Amino acid sequence: MTKRSIKALLFSDVKGFSKMTDREALVFCKNFYPGVQRDILSKYASGIATQNTWGDALHLVMDNLADAGNLALELRDWVKSFDWIGAGLSAPLEIRIGLHAGVVSHVEDPIIGRTNFIGKNTSKAARIEPITFEGQVFVSQAYAALLGVQNGHDLVCDYVGVRELPKNAGPLKVYILNKK
Repeated sequence: MTKRSIKALLFSDVKGFSKMTDREALVFCKNFYPGVQRDILSKYASGIATQNTWGDALHLVMDNLADAGNLALELRDWVKSFDWIGAGLSAPLEIRIGLHAGVVSHVEDPIIGRTNFIGKNTSKAARIEPITFEGQVFVSQAYAALLGVQNGHDLVCDYVGVRELPKNAGPLKVYILNKK
């Protein structure tokens, strides 16, 4: 029987990455990957069930919703505060981060050599990032509700409204994640 559990699902994307020159994309990757790993992901490593990148995109599956929210806010702030121009880019970067929570199936993926997490909630999570305002973290109503019953954190979800998800995924109530 396939194991299933509730996980926090994070997808992020950097505005303008696809328009970067090859040199700029290398500058980004040489700074983003090691910086985010060193300054953020290493602090949350024990709670990250899987992590992956695709160019500028970051995908994380986490056990604890508050940890996922704190990580998302730290990631947003890290991208905002990094000196991208000093590193060799022509302009500062903005990141969009989407968070969702829901039941996923655990599958052993021989292509990536580790457990992966699949299902409609993973797909829904991936659709939140494109509708997120630049420099913000949007969360689903499911994430906001589950976070609301979790104690011991200083996170707040402020209602944004109903947004239409890409790829005909339908409407979704979304919230902006911040600290209290």
